[in-house]
Amino acid sequence: MIAAAVPLALIVLFLLRDHIMSVGHYFPCMFYKLTGLLCPGCGNTRAVNHLVHGRLWLAFRSNPDVPFLVAVPLGFYIELISDICGKKVKIVPRSMWLWGAIIAVYAVFFVLRNFFPVLAPP
Repeated sequence: MIAAAVPLALIVLFLLRDHIMSVGHYFPCMFYKLTGLLCPGCGNTRAVNHLVHGRLWLAFRSNPDVPFLVAVPLGFYIELISDICGKKVKIVPRSMWLWGAIIAVYAVFFVLRNFFPVLAPP
């Protein structure tokens, strides 16, 4: 049941993407407004908008954690479906060192994008 519900929900969300995104507003980031610095969440709304419209590069440029946070659950979902079908496949790495390195890279990125405009959301 879950295996069929997720793709159907994604199809419905994809078909209604323009309506869903027109309801949401681009609220200004209060952290940015007060400090002039980009927070880790700056660009998330734009990234989601680009992602649902299939503009992967712009989604990644707006905020790289949104495509990443979509890809990881998608990897787990593919693992689940393959497990249901009787074949064990591991897509998402399980190494804590790798996840620690990914978090460290993200932390450095979110600091550096305040100093290098090329890394800031477009």
